[in-house]
Formats: sequence, structure tokens, C-alpha cells
Amino acid sequence: MKLVLLGDFHYSRMKNGAAEVKEAGEHAYSAILDSFLSTDGQFHISLGDLTNEGVPEEFRYVLGRIGDSGRDFIHVLGNHDTNSIPKADIRAITGQQRYRAIDTEEAVLLILDSTKEQSPNDWGGEIDSEQTEWLRVQLEQAGEKPVLIFAHHPVYDTTALSIYDMLSIHPEHPIKGLLQQKKGPGFYFCGHNHVNSIIRQQNWHFIQTAACLDVPAIRTVELKDGQFRTELVMIDQPDLTDRIANFQMSMDGFSPASDARGEEADCHLQVELDK
Repeated sequence: MKLVLLGDFHYSRMKNGAAEVKEAGEHAYSAILDSFLSTDGQFHISLGDLTNEGVPEEFRYVLGRIGDSGRDFIHVLGNHDTNSIPKADIRAITGQQRYRAIDTEEAVLLILDSTKEQSPNDWGGEIDSEQTEWLRVQLEQAGEKPVLIFAHHPVYDTTALSIYDMLSIHPEHPIKGLLQQKKGPGFYFCGHNHVNSIIRQQNWHFIQTAACLDVPAIRTVELKDGQFRTELVMIDQPDLTDRIANFQMSMDGFSPASDARGEEADCHLQVELDK
């Protein structure tokens, strides 16, 4: 099984941007989407903040491009996605559930919703009680089969920056305890903090992917022959970083992250699943 992941994409309509700013944005976003969609995989997954303002216009543009590709696309809700319209409206546009399970031959994939609804001044993560109980059951039913979780927010005190206010699922949430009860290997994928980071705690690896505008790249994940492997694949296109620099400072609510690429160990990981 091969998956293709897109970090925080932050597609912005740039409603007040000058013509040259909008042109630079269109070029950069198209280049990143083209790389994401041209990479083969069973599922193509956005780790949240697919949009910057969370307005229907932004959703429809990105989803239109993705729909034309024919890829099996999974949208994880991010806090920017839920800023402007109710989650019910987002589900109507995307046609996707807030959270769900996909049981494959190689692993169980769990899609989580860690966002608040229409809360632009509080971008921290939360998981409601209904979803928490659902997660507990899914982890128990998975047994020792590998579980891959995809959420926007990191678990508190795992990946880079996750100990700071509003940069994780709330620390009082019991998710870490639920994960620790899982038998067998687990892999938790997130975005939100705009910095590549991979750390291990007990039988879980936590894998955080930087925003595409800070590190123009996609992440691939492959489970094959008893081995898990993920790697960051840089998008090699002339002038891409220069074009991004032309517009990213003009975006509402987005600031470039320092040291976003992280160390080499934050980009690649290989794990033997039977050990």
C-alpha cells in the first residue's frame, strides 16, 4: 500500500492581492498540486488546512483540481478549513465524513477531526466525546494490525512545538492514553505546526509534516513486505520558492515558519513492522 500526503496547503483566494501576487500564487499552488496528484498512491490525503480562509470558493477550486485527477482523495479537517463556515457545509462541499476508518489488507487507516468549529481565534485541537469513544473501539478492534492515524493537530508533547498553547490537541484530552493501549505498531500523522518532525514514543511514531509553502514537498508512505517507510519528496521546479515568497506574506493568518524542514531524521523513516 502506498499513500501520498499533502502538508498544510493553505490555498488562498488572495482576494485583495495584486495581479502579480495572484499570478505567483496560482503558479505555486498548481505546481504543488501537480506533484501531489501525479504521484501514484492508493489514497491521496490532505493533513488539513487545505484552504487558508475556509470559504467555499477556496474549497471548490482545490477540490475541482483534485476531482479532475481521478485520485481517491481524503480530506482531513484543519483549523483554517473550519474558520468560516459550519462543518456541515464543508461536508456538503467535500462529500466526506468528519472522521472514519478504512480497513485495508496492510493496515487500519483512521481519519480524525481535531478541529473546533468557526473558531478563528482559537486554533488549538479538540476531539469530542463521541469521536473519542469511536477511536477507543477502533484501536481495540485493530488488535496488533498496524494503525495509521491522520489528524491535523499533533498529540500534546510529541512532535516539534506540540507543547505550546494551541499547537496540539488539548493536553487534557486522553488521546495519548488511548494510543498507548494499542497493541502492535502505530503511526500518527499530523500537520498544523508547519515543521517537519518525527519522534517515537513507545510503539507509536508521530510524524509531522511542514506546510507546503514553507517546504515545497509531498510525503509518501509505503507499507510493503513487512516494512513501513515514509519519505519527504521535494518538488523540484525552477523559481517555485521565489514565487511563493512573492505572495505568502500577503496571506491573512499565514506566516512563514523558521527551520521548517527540520533535521534529516525528521524527513525519512523506515520501520520493520515485525520487530
